[in-house]
Amino acid sequence: MSISLYELFLVLIIGQCIFLIFAIQYIPKKHTGANRAIQYLLAIYSIFLFERALGHQFERDFLRLYGNIINTFYLFIGPLVYTYIRRLLFYKNGNYRLSYYHYLPVLLYSAYCFFHIYNYDSITDYKSYFTTLLFWNDIIFFISISAYLFESYRLLYYYKNNEEQELSFNQTIVKYIEIMLICLLVYMVFWLLGIIERFVIKLPIDIRMIWDISCLIFGIQIYIVGFYNLKHPEVFKIRFPLNNETESKKKNGLSEKEINEVQNLVNDFFEKGKGHRRPELSLSILANEINTTTNKLSWVLNNSYKKTFYELVNEYRVDDFLQRINENKHKEFTLISIAFEVGFNSKSTFYKAFKEITNFTPTAYIRKAENSPKLKEH
Repeated sequence: MSISLYELFLVLIIGQCIFLIFAIQYIPKKHTGANRAIQYLLAIYSIFLFERALGHQFERDFLRLYGNIINTFYLFIGPLVYTYIRRLLFYKNGNYRLSYYHYLPVLLYSAYCFFHIYNYDSITDYKSYFTTLLFWNDIIFFISISAYLFESYRLLYYYKNNEEQELSFNQTIVKYIEIMLICLLVYMVFWLLGIIERFVIKLPIDIRMIWDISCLIFGIQIYIVGFYNLKHPEVFKIRFPLNNETESKKKNGLSEKEINEVQNLVNDFFEKGKGHRRPELSLSILANEINTTTNKLSWVLNNSYKKTFYELVNEYRVDDFLQRINENKHKEFTLISIAFEVGFNSKSTFYKAFKEITNFTPTAYIRKAENSPKLKEH
């Protein structure tokens, strides 16, 4: 048995994949439900990589007879990706499961696989039969994965739109999921190219090259999962509720007394208690600290302060930062260390918030402030 360098490379990726399946169990602050979903997904990826790396070592008739059984796993990819993302992002979804009907295509295709094996010897025109089979396989799998990919993007879009309502910082988990979904999107683009090349028109890129690139995309996804889960487990800390799984978000009007009480508590929390200096401050944490509900607090922020939670907290943080600049703290400490002291938990969040509020980068602001006393009084 001879193995090419490319096939050896795929075997190494499979080894990395198997290592991750076991290593994820020991990630600190893990989300068991989400980890279970990604472990299943990694196992499926390793099966396809194995088939691509060593499938040619099996007899052709064996692959024709039993190859469809492996293809069944393609129908799990979409549901698992969607389930994984939902479990990661929303804290009430730690053990979220799709309804059973989502897996009905798996059952139907499995039934077909047994029918195929049972009737294999009765096939007369192998070329026509397998051409039709491969075409419909590709179409069904492409539609299935693409549909769940679309739903996963919608879920991430909802999360990103609501992040500023719930959190005082931007999470790296968004970038992680975006990269994962982009990889899967690129994979589906090459899948579509494969369908066109095999069944419509010949393309400049050979079908085998398309398969090789697709396998490399799986490999990239595996390394992305490993990098974020093992190197940056802290990106999975904060999740918030999905709107249809928590109490109603109707914006009921509050009395003037209730509004004033909440405003006073919020002002005291930030101005006297310096609560904005807590890096992982969230809407639910603040509501708990001032003994109110997230609904009331959210209503006051949106209707009285006219700000999102993210905007309000980071305004206090930037103001705290500017006070330290006025005291020339930047001549003793780095800008990032000062930013962390006032509550920012990442360089990117600090620079984004500072630019949105002051219209300057921190360095440009300091440079102008030194030459403009009025600006420094901001």
